[in-house]
Amino acid sequence: MQSTKPVRPGAGQPVTGHISTSLSGGLLGGALRMAESVLLRGGQQTARRNAWDAVCENRRYAQDREDVRRVLVHSAR
Repeated sequence: MQSTKPVRPGAGQPVTGHISTSLSGGLLGGALRMAESVLLRGGQQTARRNAWDAVCENRRYAQDREDVRRVLVHSAR
């Protein structure tokens, strides 16, 4: 299973089995947010953030399902 790495600053909490980087509050995070606010206006910016949060949540659920599957397969042996 491949590890994933969120590319949006501050996207979700670290998840076991995933590579996660949190840049929120940092210089790079602030610069990215400033660029985002200039390039995207209100509704687009909110929609983009919501979509990315949904992607990250789906990845976490997929990882959880995979972890449960591995446990069940291992316990069935």
